[in-house]
Amino acid sequence: MVGGGTIHRRIQMAFLEHKGPVFAAPYEAMPDKVKFYYDGKPMKLKPPAEEVATFFAKMLDHEYTTKDIFRKNFFKDWRKEMTSEEKSKLSDLNKCDFGEMSEYFKAQSEARKQMSKEEKQKLKEENERLLQEYGFCIMDNHKERIGNFRIEPPGLFRGRGDHPKMGMLKRRIRPEDIIINCSKDSKQPKPPPGTKWKEVRHDNKVTWLASWTENIQGSIKYIMLNPSSRIK
Repeated sequence: MVGGGTIHRRIQMAFLEHKGPVFAAPYEAMPDKVKFYYDGKPMKLKPPAEEVATFFAKMLDHEYTTKDIFRKNFFKDWRKEMTSEEKSKLSDLNKCDFGEMSEYFKAQSEARKQMSKEEKQKLKEENERLLQEYGFCIMDNHKERIGNFRIEPPGLFRGRGDHPKMGMLKRRIRPEDIIINCSKDSKQPKPPPGTKWKEVRHDNKVTWLASWTENIQGSIKYIMLNPSSRIK
C-alpha cells in the first residue's frame, strides 16, 4: 500500500479482475475476567470505547504512552468513541488503569509463540487460502501477484520522532471507504454482506486495484501489484 509516481503512469490495460481487499478482523470484546479500572474501580466499556482502550493497553510498556502529546491525542480521540455516560465518568487519563488488559495481551502473545505444530499448520493453511483467493488478479490474460491485499487494522498513530499527531486513532477502514478499480466487463469484487464500496471505477490507465484515504495525514493508500509483476 503505497503512494508514488507509478500510481498514475499512463499504461493501457485491456482487462483487470480481482477479488478486492481483505479487511481487518472485527473487534472481539475483552473476556469478562479482564477488567478496565477508572479511579480504582472496575468499569465496563462499550465495544467502541473498549476497542480503542485495547490499542493503548497493547502499547503500555512502550515509551510512546509516556509522552504528553501521545497521551493528549489518544485521550481526545478515545473520548470521541465513548458514550455520553462514559465521557461523563472518564475525564482523566491518569486515573485509567489498563494493566489487566496489557497483561492479557502479553499472555495472548506468549500463547501464540507456544502454538502446537498442528495449530501453526492450520494458521498457515488459512493464510494460504486467503492468498490464493485474494492475492492474485487477472490482468490481460495473465495471473499476477498483488502486493498487499490486506487492509491495515485500526490502531494508534506513532509517527517518527515527536510527531504532533502521535497517539491519534487510525480508524478502521470499511468497504464504504474503498474505491475499487477493475474492468467494466470483469467479475467485480463483492463487498462484505450488508456493505457497499465507496465507488467502483474502470480506469485502465492506472496501476492500482483499490484505494482509500487514511484519516491521520489524509494521504491516499493503494493496493497495487507485487513488484515482481509485469506492470508495477
